[in-house]
Amino acid sequence: MGYWWIKTPKGQYVDGHKHDDVVFYRQHKFLPAWAKLEDQMRRWSPDDPAVEDMGPLPQPRQVCVWFHDESTFYANDCCKQRWVHQSEMAVPYTKGEGASLMVADFVSADYGWLCLQDGSQVARDLFKAGKARDGYYTNDEIIQQAH
Repeated sequence: MGYWWIKTPKGQYVDGHKHDDVVFYRQHKFLPAWAKLEDQMRRWSPDDPAVEDMGPLPQPRQVCVWFHDESTFYANDCCKQRWVHQSEMAVPYTKGEGASLMVADFVSADYGWLCLQDGSQVARDLFKAGKARDGYYTNDEIIQQAH
């Protein structure tokens, strides 16, 4: 009859990435700034991802990009299965339910996770997001985490 016993299909969560101010910043600030730095960043060969592509540039690469990585885990993230018809499409959903714990860290392709070599200090931050908990992770918290 076209039904399967599977988890409810979920689409991506909606996070405002298409808002006019976000699109403007990305197109007119972030991407042009990234393009100016790109020649100084480490690159990898498209033919062999294990080989660094030094390219034709005479200057040494000096820019190391650190990405801020976040994952959020929810108390009520449980396995929810039901009969789903084969024609059913995934739809956007609200992120998780219940108390959450966010794990935030810095990572780079050059050095991996941001920490001391001996592992005695790490940049990883555990954050209990929510109005009645630690509040919300803002740029101020990211700057403090970097320090």
